[in-house]
Amino acid sequence: MRAIGRYAILGLLGRGGMGAVYKAAMPRTGRVVALKLLAPSELLAAAADAEALRKGFFREAALMAGIRHPGVAQVLDVDEDATGRPFFVMEYYCNNLGAALGESYRVEEPTRRLGVERSLSIAQQLAGALARLHHEGIIHRDVKPFNMMLADNPPAWSGVEPDAEALCPGDEVKLIDFGLSRLRGEVEAGRPRGAVVGSPYYAAPEQEADPDSADERADVFSAGVTLFRCLTGRLPQEGQPASALRPGLDARFDAFFARCCHEDPARRPSSAPALLAELAELAGHWRGLRAAICALPPEPGMEMDMGTGMEPDSKPGAAAKPETKIKIALRSQPVRQPLRGARGRFGLDDLWRPKTCAPERFCALDAATVRDEATGLVWERGGSPYAVSFAGARAYAEKRKAERFAGRGGWRLPTVDELCALLLSQADPLRMCQALVFSPVQRRLWSADEKSFTAAWYVDAEHGFVWWQDTTCEFFARCVTSED
Repeated sequence: MRAIGRYAILGLLGRGGMGAVYKAAMPRTGRVVALKLLAPSELLAAAADAEALRKGFFREAALMAGIRHPGVAQVLDVDEDATGRPFFVMEYYCNNLGAALGESYRVEEPTRRLGVERSLSIAQQLAGALARLHHEGIIHRDVKPFNMMLADNPPAWSGVEPDAEALCPGDEVKLIDFGLSRLRGEVEAGRPRGAVVGSPYYAAPEQEADPDSADERADVFSAGVTLFRCLTGRLPQEGQPASALRPGLDARFDAFFARCCHEDPARRPSSAPALLAELAELAGHWRGLRAAICALPPEPGMEMDMGTGMEPDSKPGAAAKPETKIKIALRSQPVRQPLRGARGRFGLDDLWRPKTCAPERFCALDAATVRDEATGLVWERGGSPYAVSFAGARAYAEKRKAERFAGRGGWRLPTVDELCALLLSQADPLRMCQALVFSPVQRRLWSADEKSFTAAWYVDAEHGFVWWQDTTCEFFARCVTSED
């Protein structure tokens, strides 16, 4: 196995002009970390001063290591490999916001949208992290979804499933990649003349024109673009207001983005703390909008509670009125499906969402289980109390089977096809008012299907898409059975 310094390399996470980021294991403990190695591309190496790049790399490590904040990924070690190339080691996270959105290298293409509450929470955390950086005089200059790692933050396990209607704590944002950051008033040396600083669509106009002149308001611009993307799946540069792209949003959101993403820095919120204050007000405004929307009477023909599959007056455990009597047969045998051909086999669109989604047809059998009336499958209402590796998910399913959980046998990990039956299509604003039949804690769920010997497929139940990850990553397990 290849090693860099004392660290065993487990795989390549990404490569850029400055070098590469690897998934690595710490010596003795085996803790998985991210290792960033300075290895500039031939183009950059030919155009830039090698010593300046080396100093800049160590400077990036020092900047990250010097910030202690929940919203900034922590640097754990800085060293050189056997050939003298510098590297630093930081916390490793399986997920990032870019992957959650489904953003590709063609940034201008539409992405998935996140929930409004989730989007605002992410934006507030980002603004908090930027406020901490700006307090130290650090301008990040490359704020974008792929530089925002997501650490799952489930509630503390008390042995009892939380109320399904309670909002579950979401992801913790961890800002990374300080390679383009600079100190306030600092003039860069060593970067080739005309080199782009920042990422297209996310970088503020003044940053593209004169990178050394960009101040805190450039990061505010990038944060605004990121929130717009989360809420709408689009970019503000397309010219459409957020309210036209996302049902439920209003002119208050449009006015916020008009300020935050304004071409003139003087028209934006003046600082990250100012942005944080505006986001707090916007979140309060959204709670009022949500309450008003949910207070509306149901439309004719919508008396059925689409969140439970039961009449509104029914109680959990009462006889449910199924929406259909046609039984749907779903694949139950696990497969090994490589990336090529996966969307076709799983019936997914370009953003890895199910092409067809049936209305919810679930009824609660008791406090622990839920039946899908269309398939006859019985599901755990919750799932594993903690996020676990793929092997841990398999072990959890075997334990449920052995103990005959809820008096039933045959418990197992579901396939991607079965998990997709839990997902809904992009819904109207009233969907956010519906009671949840499944626990919101288990948001990312392992399937039984593998991608390769070292990766498996999972489903993001909150945002409605399928993707894959290394089997050492930790998601939740929710078991299913067809046995009575």
